[in-house]
Amino acid sequence: MSDLSHPFIFIFNHLRSISLHTFFILLSIIFLTAANQVHAQNSTLRVIAITQDEGTPVIAANVLLTIPGADTLYARSTDAYGFVEFNNIPARDYEIQISYIGYQTYRDIITLEPGATKIIRPELATDTAVLGELVVSVRRGTTRRDAGMQTITPEDLSRMPTPAPGGDLTMYLQSLPSVVTTGDRGGELHIRGGTPSQNLVLVENMPVIKPFHISNLFSALPQDVLSSVDIYAGGFGSQYSGATSAVLDINLRQGNMRRFQGKAALSPYIVSLQAEGPILVDNHSFLLMGRYSVIEETGPRLTGEDVPLSFYDLVGRYSINWDGAVCNFTGLHTNDEGRINPIRAVQLSWSNTAIGVRCLGFAEELNHAVDITIGYTGYSSSETGIDNIGRESNLRMGYMRMDNRAEFFGSPANYGFKLEFIKYDAILDDPFAQQQGRAVRFTGVDAQLDELATNLSSYVTLNLEPFSNIRFRPGVVSQINIRDLQPTLEPRARLSWNPIGNEDLEFSLAAGRYVQMHEAINDERDAGTVFYVYKPINERDPNPESLHAILGYRQQFTQAFGLSIEAYTKKHKNIPVARWTREPANTLATGLVESFTFGGDIQAELNLRRLYLSLSYGISKVTYEAPSSELVAWIDRPVFSYNPAHDRRHQINLISSLQLGNYTASISYQFGSGGPFTRLFAFDLALLDLPRQNPITDQGRAMTLFSEPFDGKLPNFQRLDASISRSFRFSPSFGIDTEIGAVNTFNITNVFYYDVNTMQQVNQLPLVPYISLTTIIR
Repeated sequence: MSDLSHPFIFIFNHLRSISLHTFFILLSIIFLTAANQVHAQNSTLRVIAITQDEGTPVIAANVLLTIPGADTLYARSTDAYGFVEFNNIPARDYEIQISYIGYQTYRDIITLEPGATKIIRPELATDTAVLGELVVSVRRGTTRRDAGMQTITPEDLSRMPTPAPGGDLTMYLQSLPSVVTTGDRGGELHIRGGTPSQNLVLVENMPVIKPFHISNLFSALPQDVLSSVDIYAGGFGSQYSGATSAVLDINLRQGNMRRFQGKAALSPYIVSLQAEGPILVDNHSFLLMGRYSVIEETGPRLTGEDVPLSFYDLVGRYSINWDGAVCNFTGLHTNDEGRINPIRAVQLSWSNTAIGVRCLGFAEELNHAVDITIGYTGYSSSETGIDNIGRESNLRMGYMRMDNRAEFFGSPANYGFKLEFIKYDAILDDPFAQQQGRAVRFTGVDAQLDELATNLSSYVTLNLEPFSNIRFRPGVVSQINIRDLQPTLEPRARLSWNPIGNEDLEFSLAAGRYVQMHEAINDERDAGTVFYVYKPINERDPNPESLHAILGYRQQFTQAFGLSIEAYTKKHKNIPVARWTREPANTLATGLVESFTFGGDIQAELNLRRLYLSLSYGISKVTYEAPSSELVAWIDRPVFSYNPAHDRRHQINLISSLQLGNYTASISYQFGSGGPFTRLFAFDLALLDLPRQNPITDQGRAMTLFSEPFDGKLPNFQRLDASISRSFRFSPSFGIDTEIGAVNTFNITNVFYYDVNTMQQVNQLPLVPYISLTTIIR
C-alpha cells in the first residue's frame, strides 16, 4: 500500500472511533426519549420534601405511596435535593407517607389526574417528643450498606471524638474497615487497595482532587456543611466515571431558608466562623463557613514537639428555589502546607479551588427531572527541599455534566454525559539540568509539562425489577479522549435481593470494569512527601484500569441492631510506581505494575435511643506485581511482587456514644496491623572511581543500601480517642456547645515511618488534650 493511503486510513480509524462513541450517546438519548411516550394516560408525582423549621431539603427520607387502607404500592427515597419522582403510575387517589428519623411522619391523600404531572412540597415537622420513634422503613435504624456503598450522615460524624468543634468527614472515614491511612499526616486515604489518585471525590458533582488536610484529623468538609455522603468502596455504578478504585459523592446543606443563624468556635486545633440565612424567605439563602488551623502555634505546648502543619478552608453556597427548579451555587477553597517529618526540610503544599452551579429542573412541562452541573476545578501542589529545587504540579478543569431519567420500554433508566477540558502543567526540573550534569528528579516526564486534554463520557443505567424482591441495575460507561479517539467500554452492574420480601434481609452484588484517563506519579519510596505529578496518559500508553467484584449480606435483626458482611476483590492494571534502586536516591523513574486486592469486612451496629455502638473488622491483602526489570534492578527473578505500604492486613474499629442527661460521652478506638516498609540492608563505603582510588588509603563514599522493597513490617497501630460534650442553652436564640477530650488518650507510641534521609523514626501524634467551645446564635 502506498504512503499516500496512510493519512486516509488514519482519518478513517479516527472517524470510526468518534462515530462509535457518538452513536452510543445518540442511540441512548433517542431510545430513552422516545420511550417517554409510553403510558401517556398514566400520571407523574414529583415530591420535594423540606423541613418545617428551616425550609431545607430532607435527604434520604422514605416516601411511600399506598392505596388508602391497603398495602404499599411504591417506595422511594429522596435524593440530594430532597426530591423523588414517581413516573407512569396509574391515575388515582393515593395516601403518601414521608418519614425520617427525628421528624414526625407526614401523611396526606393526593389525587393524580390522567396524563398530568403533580408537584408537591410537603414539610416535615421536628418530632420534639421522641426522636427515637419507630419509622416506616427499618433502614434508618442503622446505617444503610449495600455492596460496597454506605451512606454517611452528619449524625454519624457527631458521634466521633474530634479535636475541633463538630464532627469531621476524615475522622469518620478512618473508622471504616475499608479505609486505610498510613499515618496521621499527608491527607492520604487508601480505599480497599486503591491509591488516593485512583479515587474520585465529588462535592455537589464538582470534582475535588484532595479535600483532605495535611493533618489527617481534618478535611475541608466538617459536619456543619454536610448533608450526606455516599462512599463507594468499589463496584460503583455507571453514573461515575474517571476513577478505578472508589468514589466519595458528597452533598452539602442549603443555608437556612427561614431564619438567620451563626456559629463561632475555638479549639487548640482550629478556629471557625459560620453564617447562614435567607435572602428571600423560602426562595433564596446563603451558607458561609471558614476555618483556620492554629495547631502550629499551640502544638508545641500541647505535645512537647513541633507540629509544622497549617491549613484553612472556605465553603460558600447560594441556593435558589423556584416553582419548577432548584439551583445551588457552590464554592470551595482549601490550602495546606507543612512538613511530614518535622526535622526534615521538605516543605509540601497543596490547594483546591472549586466553583460550580448545580440545578435540578422538574417543571411539569418536563417528561423527567434533569440534573445539570457546570463548573471549574483547580488543584495546585508543590514540593521543596528534596534537592534544593522547588517543584509544582497543577490541574485546571472546566466541565459540564447532565444526568436525566427516562423510560426504556417500560423500565426506568438513568442516562447522562460529562464533558471535561483539563489543563495539566508542571515545573519539575530545570530543562537544562542534564546538560549541566545535575540529576533529574522525575525522569520520563517533561521538565516543564504543559498539556491539554478533552474527555467526553456518557452512560446508561437500567433500573430493572424482574421480581418484587429483586433490583437489578445493569449499565455501561464509555469514555473518550478527543486526542486519541479510542472509546472505552465499561460494563457495570449492581443487584440486590430481599429473600423475605422486605429490607430486613438483603443480599447484594456489584461488579464492573473501570478506566481512568490520567495518572498521578508519586515517590512511594519516601513517606515524607505526598507530592503528585498529575498528567494525561501518553498517546501510546495503556490506560489505568480495574475490575471489581463485591458480594454483600445485610440483616436488620431489630429496629436498633443490624449486621453487614462483605467480601470483595479488585484487580488493577497499569499503575505507575517508582522503580527501586539499591541505594536511596531522589531520582524517580516509573514502571507499571498490576495490583491484586481481596478481603472482607464485617460491621455490627446498635442504635438505641441514648446508646450507639459500632464494631467492625476488616481483613485484606494488597499485592503489587510486575516484571523485575520494571521495578528493581538488582533482583534476579523474572517477576517481582510485594505488598505496598497501604497493605493493612487486619483492622478493628469501635465507635461508642452514650447520652447521660445533658452530657454525651464518645470514644473511638482503632487497631491496625503493621504496614510494610523497606528495611535497610547495610551501610557501606563505596569506591566509585576505580582504579584511580586505592582501597587501602581511600575511605570512599558512605552508602546506605536497601533490602528488598517493603520486606519489613512496622509495629501494630492502635489509638483511642475520647471526649465528653455538653450543650448549654441560655435562651432560644443563644447557646454554647462545649467538648473536652483527647486524641491518643493512652499516649501510645505509633510509628509513622522510618526516614532514611535523616536516619530517624518518625512517630504519629502523642497524647493531645483539647477543649472546644462553640457559640451559637439563632
